[in-house]
Amino acid sequence: MPQVAILLIEDCWASSAVLARELLQAAGTLLADSPDLAAHRLFDVRLVAATRRTVSSFGGMTLKPEATLDAAAPDVVIVPAQFAPSADTTPAEARLGAWLRAQHERGALIVSLGGALLLAKAGLLDRREATGLVSERAIFRSRFPLVRFLPSRRIVVSGGLVTVCGIAPAPEACAWLVEQFHGAAAARRFLRHTSSEGLPAREQTLLWSSRFKRHGDAPVLAAQELVERELHAAPRLGWLAAQVGLSERSLQRRLHAATGLNLRDYLAELRLERAETLLRGSALALVHVAADCGFGSTAAFTRAFAARYGRPPGAYRRARRAD
Repeated sequence: MPQVAILLIEDCWASSAVLARELLQAAGTLLADSPDLAAHRLFDVRLVAATRRTVSSFGGMTLKPEATLDAAAPDVVIVPAQFAPSADTTPAEARLGAWLRAQHERGALIVSLGGALLLAKAGLLDRREATGLVSERAIFRSRFPLVRFLPSRRIVVSGGLVTVCGIAPAPEACAWLVEQFHGAAAARRFLRHTSSEGLPAREQTLLWSSRFKRHGDAPVLAAQELVERELHAAPRLGWLAAQVGLSERSLQRRLHAATGLNLRDYLAELRLERAETLLRGSALALVHVAADCGFGSTAAFTRAFAARYGRPPGAYRRARRAD
């Protein structure tokens, strides 16, 4: 069972830590349609801190750690939001940052629920995209210029690091964790029970494709990002190879080594995933869904979609609305 550590920090938003804990505790019961938390756990979730002493939120709520950092070896670390954090790194934050770096190096996923500044202080966000609170933009610009800070984005996934803009997207971040460990179908059902908002199709595509980005091949990562951005235009292998400085043969070989898919199959997976998202969350006409996802025609889209999902897109959309 995946181990999840929710890091308790002085002056954090207690609601951020508690919401993440209860969302993940409830995930299994939502899938099983049963209130029995123990019988249907999908994650082992614990509150962790530097010591066993209680930690106070900015509003005075006390949170009791269930484990200390030196006793935790989690698969996932969740960093809650801090209230009015300083641009300077305190000694306590330096210690937490060193622990976060160690967890990331050993392969743990790091999820920031508005706590991106602590990740930046730990050096984890250098040369990466990240999102966070608009109020922190000036700090990032002056103190962390190597971070591409994008507070307009609700959620960003980059190299085993997930940042979200504030507390509101917490269900989406938890859904991402459900998908990583228990599959896309489980994540979708979880979101239906926990969130009234849908992510934009492109951001859902980014979340879905993050499973194929856990490698360290920079040219392949650059090609994947170009594919996602230009999906509507059906990017060609030769163009992609030129953009990332590889030969066509080298890019195809390295893409397959990194993801298990060749470019044609990778494109097909992305197109169908985005199309399913648009059918679920928008009223776009099928011709526009097909165009947005890079299909050559509505007929080609209908054939591909029916082959994957067992029914044509119009019938699929009607069935989902009836659920």
